[in-house]
Amino acid sequence: MTIRKTVLIICLVLFASAAFAGGNPQIYTIKKGDTLWGISERFIKDPYYWPNLWSHNPDVPNPHFIYPGQKLAIYDDRIEVVKAEPIEEPAVVETAPVENTGVVVEELVGGEPEEEIKIKVPGGGIGFIGADELKSAGRIVDGTDNRIILGEDSLVFVEMPDLDTVYPGMNYSIFDLGDKIEHPKTGRNLGYQVFELGVLEIVDVNENVATARITSNVREILRGARITPYITPEKEIALKRARGDISGYLIASKRGQTSLGQFDVVYADVGAEDGLETGNILYISRPRKASEQSLTNKPLPDVLVGQAVVLNTTRNTSAALILKSANSIFKGDRVATFAE
Repeated sequence: MTIRKTVLIICLVLFASAAFAGGNPQIYTIKKGDTLWGISERFIKDPYYWPNLWSHNPDVPNPHFIYPGQKLAIYDDRIEVVKAEPIEEPAVVETAPVENTGVVVEELVGGEPEEEIKIKVPGGGIGFIGADELKSAGRIVDGTDNRIILGEDSLVFVEMPDLDTVYPGMNYSIFDLGDKIEHPKTGRNLGYQVFELGVLEIVDVNENVATARITSNVREILRGARITPYITPEKEIALKRARGDISGYLIASKRGQTSLGQFDVVYADVGAEDGLETGNILYISRPRKASEQSLTNKPLPDVLVGQAVVLNTTRNTSAALILKSANSIFKGDRVATFAE
């Protein structure tokens, strides 16, 4: 059974209960900064209300993240999404031509735009899983003194694939290669884990090497570190609805730990070529194990274990920040986006 039939709407769920006899619900309108977990804790007194319903009700349509302006019906024991009323097309009324007064009047169509929900990007470098990105990388070959560890304000010499394209004032990201990453399901080589170390600025270009000054560092830098053209990192990422349904697996984590949870940075085997974009939400799940008393051999609905936001993408991989976890998350867990 696919995760599509496993997941309830992540902006909270219709909990079918024929025996329920509650009164009129409280109507709550989603505001900027609201989260599913915060709403669950506030109204149901249980921040983990949403994943339990999500994973135990397989017949609800695709999920999507909550957005400002959406309305929720708050009952004593459940929260329901209020369906938006269909917008009627306005009647066409013929009017006489208006004399041009030089004033432009724009009609508002569709009401006010939704406010963006933004996530702060963690500091210290996100990293990525790289393969093709490393082919054109330069490297630090030496420093101006005998210090083993290089850092901010260190003067260094760098070799570049093409010095003719390098000029004083250009900035480059400094990074180092970690372990080779193999796919947890297929064993396929996906490249290397890449750690961001800092930034350097070219100060002079010589015949064989360029001279550069390290302007910042988040980790220790050694000779042999690679460099690539610098891209200003985003401090905040706006959540963005996925354009299509994309699925894959978690393949590694930034810190290499086995058990993962909230605010950990993870990497997935889907990227820009799959249609994934920065700001998309990844829903994390794994196959459910049948109980010892199970009476069926058929696959059961997946267990939803968390949610992450995409921080960056390469051609075939992506980095994401786990926003929430209902259980421990592991390499090899499934990830998926859901379009409208």
